[in-house]
Amino acid sequence: MITYIKEEILPSTLVSRNFGGILDKLRMRKIEKIAVMRNNRMEAVLLPVEDYENLKEIAELAEHSEIYNIIKQREKTSLKKAVSFENVLKEYKIKPDEL
Repeated sequence: MITYIKEEILPSTLVSRNFGGILDKLRMRKIEKIAVMRNNRMEAVLLPVEDYENLKEIAELAEHSEIYNIIKQREKTSLKKAVSFENVLKEYKIKPDEL
């Protein structure tokens, strides 16, 4: 779980009134993130764009790694257990021209 310091948790009304200043603090790295609260519930987190882009890149790499691992696992599957693409289409009653 991510922890927040007191200064990083703000109500949405305060964020809307001071949005420019909050963006400046994020850009200058005076604060790491802002948790936006509404009705005593955390609704969003504001991050510097570089941090967001890094997080997206890490998530994409994790997804690619997962796909790679699935492919490697399937390569170990015996061809006797393999099902042809045509049979899958037939099983789900899909015509090739519908793809």
